[in-house]
Amino acid sequence: MMTVSNEAIAQAIAARFNIEESRIVPDASLEDLGFDSLSQVDLAQLLRKKLGVQISDAQLSEVATVGDVLALANGKA
Repeated sequence: MMTVSNEAIAQAIAARFNIEESRIVPDASLEDLGFDSLSQVDLAQLLRKKLGVQISDAQLSEVATVGDVLALANGKA
């Protein structure tokens, strides 16, 4: 199973959503980073396309932090 690093997720999020990479740390709240339900759907698509992570929109809607995204990604990668 491939492991997705926090760095890979942070780089992908920073590039796509124009968020400073230094803010994208495991304990950062997606809400604090400016994510809403639409941008979470966009994030799920980004993770599927860029990192090959199979996460559904519904699964991603249940997470609260970057660390939660990382854990979910590594359970599905």
